[in-house]
Amino acid sequence: GRWGSTVPDELAAVAVERRGRVVVARVTGEVDLSNAAAVEDAVTGDLAGVRAVALDLGGLRYLDSAGLALLSRLAVRCADGGTALRLVVPPGAVVRRAIAVSGMDTVIPVDETVEEALSTLDRG
Repeated sequence: GRWGSTVPDELAAVAVERRGRVVVARVTGEVDLSNAAAVEDAVTGDLAGVRAVALDLGGLRYLDSAGLALLSRLAVRCADGGTALRLVVPPGAVVRRAIAVSGMDTVIPVDETVEEALSTLDRG
């Protein structure tokens, strides 16, 4: 697949890999108000012909309300475009509690591994 990392920011990095019509986007570091828009642009920059996005948050050290708002916007953008969205949040992930407390896991399906997300998306 094609890789790209396009967040001009020391706090966060986004690595995007296309696997056929599915995009795997790995977000690492910290997402807050200062970089949430750049992270969103990096994830949604090239979704032409994409039918699903697996957003891997396992490498995130920090996610604040701006980051949660970003996830909410992503959910709307993907739904509007007919693109499936799944979050990948491993059991030990730092941001797992924030995702649960915010109720984001009731808005966007959550898997524990990228492989689990991909197999679900393949079936869908």
